[in-house]
Amino acid sequence: MKLKNLLSLLFLAPVLLVAQHSIKATFTPADHFNWAILYQVSPTKNNFVAQAKISEGKIEFLLDSSETKGMYKLVYAAPQDEYNFDIIYSGEEDIELSFNIETGAVFQKSSENILLNSYLTAQASKGDEIEQFYVEQNKDTLKLLSLFQNQSAIQKEYEEKSTNMIAYHFIKANKPYIPKNYEDPDTYINNLTINYFTNIDFKETVLQSSSFLVDRSIAYILGVLHSGKDKIGSYKTNIDMVFSLLGGTEANYQKAFLENLWQKLVNYNLIDTANYLATSYLIPIALKLNDEALVEKLSQFKSLSIGNVAPDFSWEVKKNGTIKTQKLSALALAENYILVFWSSSCSHCLEEIPKLNLYTQSLEKTKYKVIAVGLEEDRIKWEKEIIKYPNFINVLRLNKWENEIIKSYGLVTTPTYFVLDKDKRFLAKPENFEALKLYLEK
Repeated sequence: MKLKNLLSLLFLAPVLLVAQHSIKATFTPADHFNWAILYQVSPTKNNFVAQAKISEGKIEFLLDSSETKGMYKLVYAAPQDEYNFDIIYSGEEDIELSFNIETGAVFQKSSENILLNSYLTAQASKGDEIEQFYVEQNKDTLKLLSLFQNQSAIQKEYEEKSTNMIAYHFIKANKPYIPKNYEDPDTYINNLTINYFTNIDFKETVLQSSSFLVDRSIAYILGVLHSGKDKIGSYKTNIDMVFSLLGGTEANYQKAFLENLWQKLVNYNLIDTANYLATSYLIPIALKLNDEALVEKLSQFKSLSIGNVAPDFSWEVKKNGTIKTQKLSALALAENYILVFWSSSCSHCLEEIPKLNLYTQSLEKTKYKVIAVGLEEDRIKWEKEIIKYPNFINVLRLNKWENEIIKSYGLVTTPTYFVLDKDKRFLAKPENFEALKLYLEK
């Protein structure tokens, strides 16, 4: 063999020795999906792997065997924390799946993922049978004991099948409470609750690198009610319980877990519960880790939550040749206020503010008053524009996005609307003018 050919083979050898695997996914309906991002997940962060366009409902990611085996997350829409699902990658096999919003991910190829899904389906089916037994008030104790034995057999079978697999961690953690003797409905439900986390180890890195722990925790927080407490009281007690299970885990993981849990509560519009979690647990951990950005984000969110008093600010008012300072908190002109942040250089604002002006003229003057805060680089264009809106309380804020009011109200775009009551407490935060109209008309 010629030296040149030999050298070529030697240089190519490492490439040829690296096996390449793929993740193929088919999304339906195809026209609902445009792109997808693949992340390799660790307990505290998502590591970007690849992004690709979904073409006619299909997408493929190529992975070298050198890619870290473990948990991956496939994101298929925004916001990313809502629209995603977990994938187990063993580093030794190709993965094929189909995904539908209604049915979720179904794996056609991948021993790890197929085995786990098969287990979850089998245990869920058996759980449904047990629930139906109690709902029907069936008195056949032998039948119930047989169902429990079947549950136990399923668990044992799949634990054995998944030995030395990543899926084993999830199968073991998902082990349900299985009584050895007959239990009446109240006793069974009580024991289910008590043993909800018995087989779950919050220190396991595989579980930490998936959505499992957060999903199980949010189900517990929202699903378990306590005697003598309302829903919100029960939610807070359950958050205390979940946090106690984090003991022994690293502070960075606690922060990542609690921030994920906080976001879920926000997505469910459980604002009071989310603020309780932040104030009691997440902010103290963020302070400990010197994460000032997270502290500011959580504090700002709480400050701007429905029911809280809006951050106060003042402006100058000319009256009878004298200049006086007016504060938002001291206004007593109407039952409610529409607070809008806009700019004379913003095209969307120049479309919506005239509509707001026209619409509010049809409202009772004592019921609603508009406070329009102009975020401007200079006053010239703003002064020409506000002539059109004599019924508004027109407030000027210079330095536009550098003004302190931006941070106070968490502003990221213009126009931004808030509805306040007479005490300047937040009633609503409509996304746009149409949403504002819809809120006021309801």
